[in-house]
Amino acid sequence: MKSAWLAVFFLCLPAFAERTMTLGDYSREARCALEERIRTALNATNSVGTVTGTVTFSGDDSFYIQQDDDGFKIVVDDSAAERFPAAGDVVEVEGSPSLEGGRVVFAAKKWRKIDTDELPAARSADEDDLVFAGDENGGVNWLRVEVSGRAIGLTSRGFAMDVGGVPVNVFVSGLPGFLSDCDSTHPKVKVRGVAELMLDQSTLFTDSRYVMGVKINVSDSADVVLMPDLSYLAAKRDRRVMLAAGALVVLLALGLVAFAVVVFRQRRRNFRASTVMAERKRMADDLHDTIEQHLAGAVMLVRLGRLKEAQDVLARAKREMRDIVWGLMNDDMMRLSPAEMLREMAKSENRKGIYRVDTKLDGLPESMDASSMRDLSLIVREAIGNAVKHGGAKKIAIAGEPTDAGWRLRVANDGAAFDPAAVPGPAQGHFGVEGMRQRARRIGASVSFSVRNGWTVLELEVKNDKSRGH
Repeated sequence: MKSAWLAVFFLCLPAFAERTMTLGDYSREARCALEERIRTALNATNSVGTVTGTVTFSGDDSFYIQQDDDGFKIVVDDSAAERFPAAGDVVEVEGSPSLEGGRVVFAAKKWRKIDTDELPAARSADEDDLVFAGDENGGVNWLRVEVSGRAIGLTSRGFAMDVGGVPVNVFVSGLPGFLSDCDSTHPKVKVRGVAELMLDQSTLFTDSRYVMGVKINVSDSADVVLMPDLSYLAAKRDRRVMLAAGALVVLLALGLVAFAVVVFRQRRRNFRASTVMAERKRMADDLHDTIEQHLAGAVMLVRLGRLKEAQDVLARAKREMRDIVWGLMNDDMMRLSPAEMLREMAKSENRKGIYRVDTKLDGLPESMDASSMRDLSLIVREAIGNAVKHGGAKKIAIAGEPTDAGWRLRVANDGAAFDPAAVPGPAQGHFGVEGMRQRARRIGASVSFSVRNGWTVLELEVKNDKSRGH
């Protein structure tokens, strides 16, 4: 019985010995075992010692030394930069080996400067040297090297370059000016500095040590040199040509704008001058054709002793002068279209509340010059004034319509009908109807009067080639 239990125990022993592990457990245990092997390897060496070499680069918390073809990164606990040695100093460093990112570095306890020397000659390196470390020649890690490639973009602490397909970060203060636009021009450059190859720490225990990243630390911006490169020069030339072309276009545009402003101002001055001259001529015509004739008629009537008629003529002259002044005061209205101007006039007359003016305006031109607009407005005002004063009109209608040859305007009123042939004329000191005919002729229109269905109608007929429209 006892032997049977022992058999069962030994059969179940493997099951108790095997246990299930998660991926995280396995990773942690593997990393701990690896670190233990590294510590063992470092302790097997002389853990405390002194190294000597020439400083090739001094950074924020570390510096690099080189002696012949051997280089080391010296990590300093006290990161006070002002206490770090400068490039070219020969120093003696006391410390012990340590581990940093898959590389053995030297942790300094103290250091002292013992001399100065020229920087070691830069070793020429290509893409193969930058992607594989630990060969029989010892590799280029932490050595002063010289590499060539194309700058491909700026970084926060320098620029990035392409060395035979290998991306390299170059750390340099005081970036050379020719790299300011390297994102687009990609100049070819030669760089001298300390190579720092970042490795996977597991490669410490293999024969092949592959590089995960490359950094080159440059002490002096003069160690970044622009190389002859036709493609870069072409890119710079094209850039200059584009900038010059853009500047030329801007200058031409500014020149055209300035020329246009000068032309516009000159034309505006000419237009104002011509407008003033036209206005003066129109006022002279108005004064000659109406006011002067009224005054001459009044003088003649006074000499004949017909004072009542002379009084009427002077009243007519006063009204004509008021019309001329109204036209000048309503100059803004003269800038409207003929239809808009007549509608505004109708609104103004309707505010008086004594009679009603309605409009239905079709076929009128889009615009007329100011002189013609003023003549048209005064003809309509005269027609409205005559209808109210002499005919007692209560309703007035202004209608426009297109014709085959131009356009037609009618001003009709419901006041007492009159015979134009029987209306007193200039010989009797009355110039109203004659004044309308003169203004109509100035705008290229013929004027007629008729009575239709009890309405008295003034009709203007204008041909397109004489309407002065624009």
